Formats: sequence, structure tokens, C-alpha cells
Amino acid sequence: MALPVTKHAMDDSRVIHHELGHWLMAREMGFSVGQIFIERKSGKASGHATVYPTAPSRLDTAEAVDDYLSRRIRVLLAGVIVEIEWYKKTFGKDLGEELDRIYENGVIDHSGITDKGKAEELLVILAGIRKEPTAKYNDLSYQTRALFVEIYREAKQLVGRFLEKLFTLADFVASEPWQNHTTLDVTNERLVELTDVAAEIIASAAKTERPSGAAYS
Repeated sequence: MALPVTKHAMDDSRVIHHELGHWLMAREMGFSVGQIFIERKSGKASGHATVYPTAPSRLDTAEAVDDYLSRRIRVLLAGVIVEIEWYKKTFGKDLGEELDRIYENGVIDHSGITDKGKAEELLVILAGIRKEPTAKYNDLSYQTRALFVEIYREAKQLVGRFLEKLFTLADFVASEPWQNHTTLDVTNERLVELTDVAAEIIASAAKTERPSGAAYS
């Protein structure tokens, strides 16, 4: 099944959601973050979320490297996870089975590399830490795929914690003034402000929906 075609404002929205997935997950993982940059070209959008993946301390043990790489990979996968949720919300379809297609054809940042290419490099290193060394391509491919599935599931659970806030935040970001016809650059400071507002809206809505308790004397 082909993925739905997205162009112009709809594609802007798709990429904004994708990049906010990276940005919010990076914050969850304890990384410092910066701006989000969206660029339009021929009706299609590309984007970049600035993440500073500095380790909190020396990576002087296998466990420390494992933890660091796992957090990095969760940040990379969050964009695809959010994008699948965006497709579901926008088109009313669960495209979870299209994970590989979305993952293979993901948003390309200014380096020209997709999240897939970046994550696969880290997964090979992680496999070398967790698994027995192998010279066979099929064995290494199986190992990295198994690790991908494991970390993807972990990342999906984490995304579920902030997904509602992300959708609200994405609406705010989409309404921000573009610097010109092709470029939207939202600073980290502004994103933090909008995130706080989105969180307040979600909290207020939750209070409104919560049934009031009965009064007893």
C-alpha cells in the first residue's frame, strides 16, 4: 500500500510533527536541544531538530556506552513513531504496518542522511556491545534488527507519554511566522514557551474532563 501523498501545508505539518518528535524525545533523554528548522522546496518539506547529544559523563564502561547509544537511537526513532501517529490522525488509518516504508523514506535533514542511516550506524555499534561478534552479514543483520525492534518499542512507550502535548505544540509551531516563503526557524526559547503553554492546555483539559468527586459529610 502506497503512503498517502502529502504536499504544501500538509507536508509542512508532517515534518513539523516529525522534528518535534526528535526534539521532545531528546529532552526526555536528558540531551540539550536547540532550534527546529523547516524548509520548503517544490511543495515538499525537509527539517532539522537541533540536538546536542553530549554524554553526561565519561563513557568508560560498556554499560555507559550502551545506555548512551540507546538514548541516541530512541531520539532518532521518535520522529518516525510520531510521523506514524500523524498519518493515523490525518488520514484515519493505522499505518503501523508501513513502518519500514516510512522509515526507509523518512525526513531527510540538511546532512542528506535519513534517521534510518544514522540509527543503523549506532545499532551496529550497540550490537557489538550486547551480542557475540560475528563476521556473517546475515547474523549481524538479524542482531541489529532485533535491537531495532526492542528499542523501537521502548521509544514508542516514551512517545506515548508526550504525544498529546506534541500534537498541541505542533499546531502552535505551524502558526509561527515564517522567516520567508521557504523557511521556518523556531528558536529553542520559543519552543520551550510553546511547550509550557501546550502542557497547560492539556492539564486544564484533563481537569475539565475529570468527574468531580462526591461530597460526604
